[in-house]
Amino acid sequence: SITENDQVTAVAWDDDDERQVLIACGIRGDKKIKIYDSDSLALTCSFPCNTGQGSIIGISRYNRSVLIGVKSGEVSLWPFDGKEEVLINAGENLNRMRQSCMQKNIIATGGLENRLKLFDLEKQEQIFSEKNLPHDWLELRIPIWISDLNFLPGTQQIATVGRYGHVHLYDPNAQRRPVINLTIQGEALTCLSVTPKNKHIIVGSGKGRMNLIDLRKPSTILNTYKGFAGGVTGIACSTNNPFVASVSLDRYLRIHHIDTKELLKKIYLTSRLTCLVMRSDFSMETGIEPAKNIC
Repeated sequence: SITENDQVTAVAWDDDDERQVLIACGIRGDKKIKIYDSDSLALTCSFPCNTGQGSIIGISRYNRSVLIGVKSGEVSLWPFDGKEEVLINAGENLNRMRQSCMQKNIIATGGLENRLKLFDLEKQEQIFSEKNLPHDWLELRIPIWISDLNFLPGTQQIATVGRYGHVHLYDPNAQRRPVINLTIQGEALTCLSVTPKNKHIIVGSGKGRMNLIDLRKPSTILNTYKGFAGGVTGIACSTNNPFVASVSLDRYLRIHHIDTKELLKKIYLTSRLTCLVMRSDFSMETGIEPAKNIC
């Protein structure tokens, strides 16, 4: 079971069938990996993973092992039947690690004054590092604080959001600096999710704001989704249908229609959720079954 000491810090689907969920738990004391089966509605496996310092900030499946990244920068593999193997160190104050869906051996990392980097897990080496934006009009350095990032489907491009309101799109094949640079003034962005529409993402902020953003040039802030009474902590989109689920500090799970902005469902939860995953084929027509479709 998951106790009050097992605060969930990261989740991800364990397989392409989207049946099992990888859950990273623990901030103080022991860190653990747990596997939840959405068919049997039960935890099927649990093991400790006390590598590095701080919480687990990214988790995914890589071959027959679980790949995790921790706050202090270590990225390691945890086989179910063996000893951990530390692959790389991405630098301290890491906030997020994501694995590419196209190339499973490629991961992206970023954090507080920890710029976006890409690593090849097979070669165990860094293959890309972002270059910061030029100084502002006062000749002051632009600070870096990446809070979330993700690969755009079918591409090698990476979208990032930050606590200073920055939304960036990087194309490693084109240049080191972002090809799209957008700032949402006065908002500390906390999370993002990629939508089914090409080069569109949804971002959430600590003030309870959630926006649809078009990352095609010249980049535009589109829809604003309303109804939040607390900071947005997690967002997940269906990859096939125009639905977005979100959780926030007010303990509600909300489901919006991406295009119409309509709030379709609002469910009160007994705890404050920090992250979530949604099935690719999620649809409102089949009804809302949180245990089956959203974890």
